[in-house]
Amino acid sequence: NLDNLSKEIFGDKPESEYLPQFEIDVASQGEEAVKRIEVAMSDNQPYALAFVDIRMPPGWDGIETIKHIWKLDKNIQIVICTAYSDYSWEETISHLGKTDNLLILKKPFDNIAVRQLACALTTKWKLTEEARQYTADLKQLVEDRTLSLQESLSLVKSTFESSSDGILVVDLDGKIIDYNHKFITMLDIPNSIMDAKNETRLLDFLKTKIVNFNEFFYRLQELHSKTNEISIDVIYFHNSKIFECYSQPHKLNDKIIGRILDFRDITKRAKLEQELKHQATHDSLTGLANRVKLLDRMRQAIKTSETNKTKFAILFLDFDRFKLVNDSLSHTVGDKLLKIASKRLQSMIRSEDTLARLGGDEFVIIFMNIEKDEHIHEKIEKLLATFREPFVIGDRKLTITLSVGVSIYPKDATTVDALLRNSDTAMYRAKANKGDNVQYYHPEMSIQSLAELDSESELRHALANKEFFLCFQPQIDLNKEKLVAVEALIRWQHPKKGVLLPIDFIPLAEETGLIIPIGEWVLRTACYQNKAWQDAGFPPIRIAVNVTSEQLKQIDITNTVSNILKETNLSPEYLELELTENVILSNGEIIKSVSEIKKLGISIAIDDFGTGYSSLSYLHKIPLDRLKIDSSFVKNIQLVSGDEAIIRAVIAMAKNLNLEVLAEGVETKEQLNFLKLHKCGDVQGFYFSNPLSINEIEKFMNDPSAMQNVNLFLNRE
Repeated sequence: NLDNLSKEIFGDKPESEYLPQFEIDVASQGEEAVKRIEVAMSDNQPYALAFVDIRMPPGWDGIETIKHIWKLDKNIQIVICTAYSDYSWEETISHLGKTDNLLILKKPFDNIAVRQLACALTTKWKLTEEARQYTADLKQLVEDRTLSLQESLSLVKSTFESSSDGILVVDLDGKIIDYNHKFITMLDIPNSIMDAKNETRLLDFLKTKIVNFNEFFYRLQELHSKTNEISIDVIYFHNSKIFECYSQPHKLNDKIIGRILDFRDITKRAKLEQELKHQATHDSLTGLANRVKLLDRMRQAIKTSETNKTKFAILFLDFDRFKLVNDSLSHTVGDKLLKIASKRLQSMIRSEDTLARLGGDEFVIIFMNIEKDEHIHEKIEKLLATFREPFVIGDRKLTITLSVGVSIYPKDATTVDALLRNSDTAMYRAKANKGDNVQYYHPEMSIQSLAELDSESELRHALANKEFFLCFQPQIDLNKEKLVAVEALIRWQHPKKGVLLPIDFIPLAEETGLIIPIGEWVLRTACYQNKAWQDAGFPPIRIAVNVTSEQLKQIDITNTVSNILKETNLSPEYLELELTENVILSNGEIIKSVSEIKKLGISIAIDDFGTGYSSLSYLHKIPLDRLKIDSSFVKNIQLVSGDEAIIRAVIAMAKNLNLEVLAEGVETKEQLNFLKLHKCGDVQGFYFSNPLSINEIEKFMNDPSAMQNVNLFLNRE
């Protein structure tokens, strides 16, 4: 179970990743083994290690076999494997001689012990073989130190030298007993210092290298008196290196004889930890404090102000119309603007103040040590004035104003959450006043915010409680004099307020993001209803559904529409999506989405045409089917000649572009006659019908007399 758990956590890595590769040969008898060794020696590929059983009947026993082996190759490592007391260690030595190439392994064998022996002894053998290849200049030095190396070389020494850490061993008197090569290379210590074998001299040398030397020195002095302690200390070097020093007692036969210090280079890890810590408390785009750090600074501000009996202010800042920058110029430009703006804000606060970015275009400033409320107002007026100066990004100048909300400690609140919430509430009041102003919190704002929150909560429940329903307004073809389409219009049957029109709740839905599920509900319900009319035998007609920019910005909007058509089994030709000019032009991605939706076979119409963007170049960029002349122009027929000219121009332009035209808001006979005269294709308005319920629209479609009335309306003088 532990093996399986280890695989889940660390992965199932093959042994080859952490064990050396061995070539293993097996011989059943001693004579066979000697022959193999002879061949290996002649091929110049000697064996590094032999595991020899003490008993191998018939023939040579282990001792005899080893004698013959060492006659051929005195450098091969031998591990005697035995479960018996055939030979004592003294007898073994008397037969084979005292050597560090010999170890005894008692049965039963432990796999780990065998692997450790194999790794350590072959490594030792390899190092020894490499030593023999040294140049002649080094040969004499190797021979001079051979005796010392043979006495100290062991499994521990091999591990000691192969460690990736620098290791230093000192005794209780401060004498350096041992160290590995990694230690002197890591700390760049001259041989003359290490040859002195003196810890004090070594520390004197390191004094100029270590930033926190005094702290490290006093800790070592403390460990000399508390010999049984284990310590982990971090050492900072002037060359920007960071080491971790793990210190533990050095014991021999359970007696403490000194101390082992293990130095590990943790520079990369420490810098990564510092970076992660910085990222956890700072905004990645601007480098300012983020929400986490802001809340901590606010808690500190409360403690300081409570102690010193002072005041501080929380300023909640939001850029006015910043969304327009992202939508019109791209998020890249928006990010550049945020960076420049954050620097401008930073230049206007004191060292004891805090500037933080919460996300998007929302910033918070903590102004400390406020003596008078007038001082806050002066600072904010400077902020507002500074932001009225244009920001230069590339060859473009952008002017972005601020909406500022203020709450003051302890007058407005005494907790972090309340201070932040109240300043946020005041900021939204500033935005409601068209921005570029400051609002100071007062309790009435919270009452209004709670009412808005209640409205949002009611709106969220409305969808789940099936409180929405659709009405349908007929669209009449003037040429064919018949019903050709209906526009689906949402209504809310509020449990307390009665039937609410879209103007009463759609703005809130767009603000809260609920327009996405509500819009999808309208689209699905309209498609189901149109298919139901066709199945009931009514003549097929289009059903028009309004779509918002937020819906079109969804990555999967094309798939959503396609899936609804498949789900409802409605043919795409009987669905029309109505968009406003501003929706299409607010984002390049929206034009792409509209083009993808058009490929499904759906009709695309521009609603409220003429009231939006002044440029008409977009008409060539998207695949349109229909233009809907806004009702504001229709109502001025025979009243404003300019609006009549606009209607005539739109109709003419649409014909040249092979687009159909529908006039909204037709309410009088005179308006109808004008539209007929100038060859407007379709009309819609109260002159024919108000928005109707399902039953009413079915009567409108089904009752011949109702259709006759429509014909009368179309034909009367």
